[in-house]
Amino acid sequence: MLGPIEISLVTFSGTLLLYAVYYQLLYLISSNKFARRYGCKPARADRHWDPILGLDFVISTIRASRGKYQLKDLAQRFATVGRTFTSNVLGEVLIFTDEPKNAQAVLATHFNDFDIGELRRQATVKLLGHGIFNADGAYWQHSRALIRPNFVRKQVADLPLMEHHVQHMMSHLPGNGTPIDIQPFFFRMTLDTATEFLFGRSINSLRPDATAESKHFSWAFDYSLGCIAQKMRLGKFNWMYQDRKYTEACNFIHNYVRPIIADAVVHRREKNYQSNKPTLVSGAAAAIEAKKAADAAAKLGKDNALIREKADDDDDDGNEQRYTFLYELAKHTGNENELRDQIINTLIAGRDTTASLMSSTLFILSRRPDVWAKLQAEVTASLEGKAPPTFEQIKDMKYLRFVLQEVLRLYPVVPLNAKFANKDTFLPRGGGPRGDQPVFVQKGQMVIWVIYSMHRREDLWGADAAEFRPERWEGLQAGFKFLPFNGGPRICPAKITASSGQQFALTEASYTIIRLCQTFSKIECVNDQKKRPWIESLNLTCSVTGGVNCLASPLKMYDQAMHRLPGPWRPHYTPLFRLDVEKGCDALQLPIADWRRTITFSLGQLSSVAVHIIQGACRVKRQ
Repeated sequence: MLGPIEISLVTFSGTLLLYAVYYQLLYLISSNKFARRYGCKPARADRHWDPILGLDFVISTIRASRGKYQLKDLAQRFATVGRTFTSNVLGEVLIFTDEPKNAQAVLATHFNDFDIGELRRQATVKLLGHGIFNADGAYWQHSRALIRPNFVRKQVADLPLMEHHVQHMMSHLPGNGTPIDIQPFFFRMTLDTATEFLFGRSINSLRPDATAESKHFSWAFDYSLGCIAQKMRLGKFNWMYQDRKYTEACNFIHNYVRPIIADAVVHRREKNYQSNKPTLVSGAAAAIEAKKAADAAAKLGKDNALIREKADDDDDDGNEQRYTFLYELAKHTGNENELRDQIINTLIAGRDTTASLMSSTLFILSRRPDVWAKLQAEVTASLEGKAPPTFEQIKDMKYLRFVLQEVLRLYPVVPLNAKFANKDTFLPRGGGPRGDQPVFVQKGQMVIWVIYSMHRREDLWGADAAEFRPERWEGLQAGFKFLPFNGGPRICPAKITASSGQQFALTEASYTIIRLCQTFSKIECVNDQKKRPWIESLNLTCSVTGGVNCLASPLKMYDQAMHRLPGPWRPHYTPLFRLDVEKGCDALQLPIADWRRTITFSLGQLSSVAVHIIQGACRVKRQ
C-alpha cells in the first residue's frame, strides 16, 4: 500500500510526463503547420549503421580529422547524398548544406532566425570572454557598433606599419637556395602587425631581439586557439576537454594585455572622452572600474606615460596622432573587461585569416611559375620600380586581386561555419526528391554550411572548378556562392572598409606579396615536395599541413638597383655596368655598345645611379 508521500510523488511525476507529452504534441502540430505553410519537404538523410546515436558519422569524422581530409570527406558526402542533407550526430539531427541560397538565408535573409549559439560561447569563453566572435543579439549589435567604425580606409591603408613588419619577415628568408618553411613566419608577421594595429605596440616576435615574453605570447596564442578548435569539435561535450596548459595560456594572454588595456583607460580619462554608447558597468561597478584603472596607472608609472606620449606624437604627417585601435575603442567604453574581450576577439580575425591566406597563396605560387611570372610582370608594370606600393596602386592590380580571390575560392580560410535556429524557420532549398524545395529547420537545430564544397561545385563554377585559374574572375560577380569572409550583417568587420572595397586582410596579403615580387626573382617549391597536394590544417581557420617549404631566389643586383631609381627616367636608363651577384660583387660586366646612350646622363644622375647600385651591393653582400 502506497503512503500519502509516495502517491503524491507518483501523481506529480505522472503530471509532468503528461505535460511533456502534451507540449511535444502541440509543438509537432505547430511545426507541421509551419512546414506546410512554406511548402517544406524533408531533406535527404545520410545513411547510418547506427541510426540512434549516429556513431558511424562521429567515427568517420574523427578519422577524417586525424587524416587531414575532413573537408574532402564532406565534399564527397554532398556529391553522393545531396547538396543539403541531414545527419544524426550523437542523437541530434544536423543539417549540412553547400547551397548558396541556404547560406544566404542563414547569413542574410533569415538572419534574425539564427544565432551563434551557447556551445560556441562555452568553447571560447575562457580566452575570448564575451566579444563579437561569440556574441548574439543585443550584445553582438553593441560589439559591432564598437568595432566596425574602426575599420576605415585611413586605418587599413597604414602601409608604413605593414612595411616595417614585412621587412622583418623577409629578413628571415635566406635567398640563397636554402629551403625554408615560410608559413610560420607569416603567422608571426601577422601577429606582429595585428598587435601593433590593435594595441599601439607590437610584440615584435620576428625581431632578433624579441623578448621571451613576446615569444611566449606567440606560443600561448597559437596553443589556445588550437584548444578552442578541439572544444568546438566536441560540441555539447566540450566540457569534457580539460587542459591545464590551455588555462595557463589564456591567463598569460590576459595578463599580457591587462596593462595595455589599463593604459588605454587612463588615456581615455586624460582626454576626457565621454561614452555615447552603452557599456557593461554603471554605479558602484563604475567606481570599482575607476579605482582599478587608477591602481593600474600607478603601477605602470612612467613607462605608460612614455607610451602615451609616443602614441600621441607618432604620426604620418607630423600633425596627426598615430591611429591605435584600442585607444579609439576606449573612447566609447571604459570597461576594462569589455575592452580586453573585444580586442582579443579582433586579434583572432586580424592574425589567422591573413596568415592562412598568404600561406595558401605561396603554396600555389611556388608550384605555378606561370602565375608567379604574370604576377611579377603586373607588379613591375604597375609600380614602375617604385617601392613601396601605395594603397591606390594595390587596389589597381587586377591580376593580384584575381589570384587572391582564386586562392580564397579553392582554399577558404574559414571553410565551414554553423549556426543554431532560435525559432522554427526554413531553408529555401534542399527538400523534396530533387532538392529544390524548402527545408524545415526546427528551433535549436544546427545548420552547417560548407564553403569549401560550395566553392568547388562544377555546376556553380564550371567544369574546371577544381583548377586554379585566376582569369575566371574577369567580369565575374560571384554573390553568395563565394563566401571567403562570411556575409550578411555578420560579415567580417575588416571587409567593410570604405568605398574602395578593400579589406584589411586582403590589403596586408597584397602588400606582402608585392614586396616578395619586388625582392625575389622566383619562389620555387622544394623539389621533393612538388607533387605534394595542398592538405588541410583545420582549426579555427584553415592553413597548410606540412607548411610551405620553398626556395627564394633574389633579384639580380642590377634589377634591385633599377627598382630604386626614379620612375620617370628609369625605363630609359642603360647602365654603364652590371654587377653579377653569382660571381661576386667585384665582377663587372661592361656593355660597351651602350656607352653612347649612357653618355647623355648628367653627372648628378650618374651619381644617383651609383648610390643606388652601391646600396644594393651592400644589401646583397649582407645576404
